[in-house]
Amino acid sequence: TGRITYFTMGFPFILLFVFLFRGISLKGATDGINLYIGGNSDINVLNDQPTVWTEAVTQIFFSLSVTFGTMTAYGSLVPRSEPAFLNTIVIACTNCTFSFIAGFAVFSSIGHLAYLKNVDVTEIENFTSFGLVFGTWPVVLATLPGGMHWVRLLFLNLILLGLDSAFSILEGVVTVMGDTTFFKDKPKWVVTLIFSVIGFVCSL
Repeated sequence: TGRITYFTMGFPFILLFVFLFRGISLKGATDGINLYIGGNSDINVLNDQPTVWTEAVTQIFFSLSVTFGTMTAYGSLVPRSEPAFLNTIVIACTNCTFSFIAGFAVFSSIGHLAYLKNVDVTEIENFTSFGLVFGTWPVVLATLPGGMHWVRLLFLNLILLGLDSAFSILEGVVTVMGDTTFFKDKPKWVVTLIFSVIGFVCSL
């Protein structure tokens, strides 16, 4: 992956805060945030719907790439003197913080969308899963001055996050295969190219 990850990881963080500060400045944003984590949020869901915990664990396992071999692959590339436990805590906390902050950006946009439609926040359609992003942010951003540029930045952000995920998964595969007898003497870029092509073909 190399130095390109400084951009593909850093730029989404910058865009997230741009979306966040823009989102919370919109009319109706407070209503959305209150639904996210405030007086209107329903904490009882955690007790009444146990499946919420399952979905939360699934999401955090996926976002941390647990059992994908990614963390093991990255860990094999650092000096043995590195504090592995501390690095693990930092990675996990940073990942969760990113998701938590993103929630404010998303729900502030939902609140503004409800304001534009003159309805209650809970009445907004596509209020679950991918609809939280694709059904709210583009609509809200398109209403701003230079709206199309905001939407382009949004989708650039999502593309970069997707690339980061692909880098991580590919790194896990390349590291493991690079230790096998067949690929041991092959340059890393050759192994990376081979499995990139295989992954591309399988995804068609």
